[in-house]
Amino acid sequence: FFKYINTTTGRDKINRTLQHTFKFLLAYNIKYNGKEETINWIKNVIKNIQLSRKFVRIGKPLEHVNTFYKTLTIKDDFSKYCVLGRNFVYAIYLTFDMMVWFHKSGVRKHENIKAISKNAQRFWLIGIIFGIMNESFKLKKTTEKIASITQLSPVDEKDPEIQKRNADDLKKLIEKKRNHYLTLTQHFCDFVHPISSLGFYKIEPIYLGLFGITSSILGARAQWIKVNGKK
Repeated sequence: FFKYINTTTGRDKINRTLQHTFKFLLAYNIKYNGKEETINWIKNVIKNIQLSRKFVRIGKPLEHVNTFYKTLTIKDDFSKYCVLGRNFVYAIYLTFDMMVWFHKSGVRKHENIKAISKNAQRFWLIGIIFGIMNESFKLKKTTEKIASITQLSPVDEKDPEIQKRNADDLKKLIEKKRNHYLTLTQHFCDFVHPISSLGFYKIEPIYLGLFGITSSILGARAQWIKVNGKK
């Protein structure tokens, strides 16, 4: 656990989970006539978590620019261009997000803050779409590999060495496929937020809170595996 919270991403995932949990509680209290004192307290907590998360993300656009340039050297395929697109638009999204932090923290006020916030949401949405496309492509490739193993001829399957190797490969691919589905679920849970805030399709805040909690837990899980392995 300490190894996990020692990473910036790990701490951010915990803060994001708390942020959306409080957003859900806020929506619940507003919908079911909670006390005004409680509502104001929750709003204040959300504001502080949002500002702290935006502050930690200052400089994050440079990470995405760096990943963009590194990805240029990867072998050409559909996934490469999805990663390039996602990192490019995320660099722009987080730049706008950084400007929002400057405004809300009082460092530098922007008269057109609403337009800046909208642009941040637009580029976040585009980045999520690139993520969905990439994950769908990888899921398709993994499914094809699973099919190629399960459709091997009986002659190949009689060889114990090949049989063991195929069984190991199949186990890894099935786990990989499961992770693709979880990542897609995470992307779709994120997808509803900019869709709602940009006015394409309004979703009740109480449901947005639940989608946010689900997305945050899946993101925290992925980061945990990255740091500690699957335990």
